[in-house]
Amino acid sequence: MASSRRAFLGYTALAGATVFASAAGMRGLRFPSLQLEPAATPRWAKHSALGFRADSQGAFYQREDARQLVFRAYVPEPVVQVHGAFELKMGNVHPQARLNIEGDGKVSEERIDGLFRRVTGNSGKSALTLRWVFPKQVHYRFTAIGDTGGDLELAWVLKRSQQLGADFMLHLGDYYYQPVDTERTTLHLEKSPLPVFSAIGNHDFHNPFGGPDPQDFIQQIGPRNSTFTLGNIQFINLDTAVDHLPVSAGKRGQLLQHIQPLATNPDVGDYVVFAHRPITDPRPVKTRPSDHSVEGLREDDWLYQQLVQRGVRHIINGHIHISTEFDDRHIRTYISGQGLAHADIIGRRLQARILVGNVEPGIPVTYQWADLNMPFEAHCNERLHKILGSDDYADQLEPLKAACTAADA
Repeated sequence: MASSRRAFLGYTALAGATVFASAAGMRGLRFPSLQLEPAATPRWAKHSALGFRADSQGAFYQREDARQLVFRAYVPEPVVQVHGAFELKMGNVHPQARLNIEGDGKVSEERIDGLFRRVTGNSGKSALTLRWVFPKQVHYRFTAIGDTGGDLELAWVLKRSQQLGADFMLHLGDYYYQPVDTERTTLHLEKSPLPVFSAIGNHDFHNPFGGPDPQDFIQQIGPRNSTFTLGNIQFINLDTAVDHLPVSAGKRGQLLQHIQPLATNPDVGDYVVFAHRPITDPRPVKTRPSDHSVEGLREDDWLYQQLVQRGVRHIINGHIHISTEFDDRHIRTYISGQGLAHADIIGRRLQARILVGNVEPGIPVTYQWADLNMPFEAHCNERLHKILGSDDYADQLEPLKAACTAADA
């Protein structure tokens, strides 16, 4: 099976090199299905009626409302330059983040509503810079988990992260498992008690149920590749959702070119790399249904070398619905893919886990596992009900229906 897939990818590479070479350029191709790498979402916008403009760093433009431009942050400390009399809405900002203002203009009001900031003001004759500063810089905590879907399981993971004292969460991809997940993901992230910074998963890139495509993720959640530094820790979000062709092309390759080796980067004490598919699938070949790594077209070797050359010591992945850690040669790999907590259903006891990262001054990030403790009623969705309808788990279906009925009462 693996060899036939490699052969098919090889033929695809040759065809792609011939047919799409001039069009793809350094943008690259993605497979499956064969397509140009998706375009990035805009980072700036000008209000069509009111005329003011906003240019962002660490945030992306989502839409225009009657009087405001709406952006979503994909880093803890977004920056926006505004020109003119403005009204701006910024999402995914920590509730305790402080707004710094630079320039001759003024801010009339900043309203805080959960993770949203609504800012009105006037830049005056020159640009006014709005810079949100994260409340913690040297002591902070984050959680990391993927494969939650966009339903009640996601809502619980966000709540559990807050219970564990996390200041933000790294989502490792796969929000979109069913058609309703596109809308529900957006609603849960808007109501989240803490900011979420997300890698794109294979189900987010192309969904067999139809509907979501890469642009849904890009326009609602964030870019496929990004980086930010908080304190002296640099976080690197890499797109491993589907295969790259060639492996070095596109935004991921461009981002990695700008990452310095840790030994020559005096302002950074450690790298935290997070992505969906892992470099290596740790499960025994004879027992796993298929290889869930990025081994296609030797992408695994290329990515591993890129990270090792930069001094990366740890990588966090999802995609495989397990929680485990192992040494992949010189890189410690954490797989935190139990966001659906199906292991609890299959094993008939709570056993799913979530990864916790702790940042302290002067030392690399430390990691530990915590119990996810997902309540039974968080599994109240049609997708799981269909799974439990099979003979293997039929005994779990009636208790689940009862729990869901009680939760709705």
